[in-house]
Amino acid sequence: MSKPNSKSEFIGIFGGTFDPVHKGHTEIIKNLFELIPLDKVIVIPNGMPPHKEASVSSEERLKMVSSAFKNIDKVVIDDREIKKKDPSYAISTLKELIKENQEHSFIWIMGSDSFAGINSWYKWKDFLKLVNIIVMIRPNHEIPEDSEAYKLLHKSHTINKASLSSGTEKIFLLKIRPIDITSTDIRNKINEGEDVSNLLLEEVNELINKRNLYQ
Repeated sequence: MSKPNSKSEFIGIFGGTFDPVHKGHTEIIKNLFELIPLDKVIVIPNGMPPHKEASVSSEERLKMVSSAFKNIDKVVIDDREIKKKDPSYAISTLKELIKENQEHSFIWIMGSDSFAGINSWYKWKDFLKLVNIIVMIRPNHEIPEDSEAYKLLHKSHTINKASLSSGTEKIFLLKIRPIDITSTDIRNKINEGEDVSNLLLEEVNELINKRNLYQ
């Protein structure tokens, strides 16, 4: 429900499988706060991701995400997709958040690898009409020139950072500190018995070891 007379906030939405969450994820958000004047970021672990299958339960991933972000100011963990029994579609989550927070403005945060496949998202054209997007440029993840994403950039790209807190359908490319860590690499390393403690937050690493996840 909207709160009367509450201050309008500029809120980032950062969803992901987080399988597992790692230092790259937390550093991205810290860097984001340095570069974009966000009042807070809502981190949303996917429950049943439509595009990929998670390796561990959604509850385990929620615990890891909660541990990883608990010491970062202005980050809120949202478990709505974890609670759902249906696939987690970005447009459904976005519509819910907009309805619940009508006095606030939102911006969707994603990596360039996700954005490159935006046309595979459920009702992606409708999704884009509802929100502005920050695309974080990751090393070695160029957006192919023959893709829908590239056409979208040509049409909707903005360099005006101040304009992002109002309106919709703007896409802002953000160069973040390059962190070459992926959840896939971490899962493979754990499965092969390698030490990944330098890539994970301490509590996340302890949780993975304690529960023998990704073995």
